[in-house]
Amino acid sequence: MISDRSPCPCCGHLVHNGRTGSSLVCQVCFWEDDVVQLRWPLLAYGANKCCLLDAQRTYQTIQASEERFSRKVREPAVEELVDEGFRPIDLTVDHFEEVSVQEEPWPEDRSVLYWWRPTFWRRPKSAMER
Repeated sequence: MISDRSPCPCCGHLVHNGRTGSSLVCQVCFWEDDVVQLRWPLLAYGANKCCLLDAQRTYQTIQASEERFSRKVREPAVEELVDEGFRPIDLTVDHFEEVSVQEEPWPEDRSVLYWWRPTFWRRPKSAMER
């Protein structure tokens, strides 16, 4: 799918007109697009009070990133499709740096932080060779 929008890492909908980590708030789930929490999805502080992994689990249950936002969210608009291939984080498959441990410099293209895309920067070499 080609879009000029970037996806929300919590719900996967193409809602942001800014680039990855734009600090924009998703109106579908109310997750703030925090590039630090995208890089370290188990980090429970930053722009959002909970970690991205917990926010995704909450979204799957109540369609909001946190219960306190349940009255602020809305249904996605017709053009706000889910990004192709989006799926919630699976710690048995997805590999992230330890919380707040910066093993590598920040990538120039922050979209490589999306774990569901084939361009994910921490994809094991064996997975890329398939």
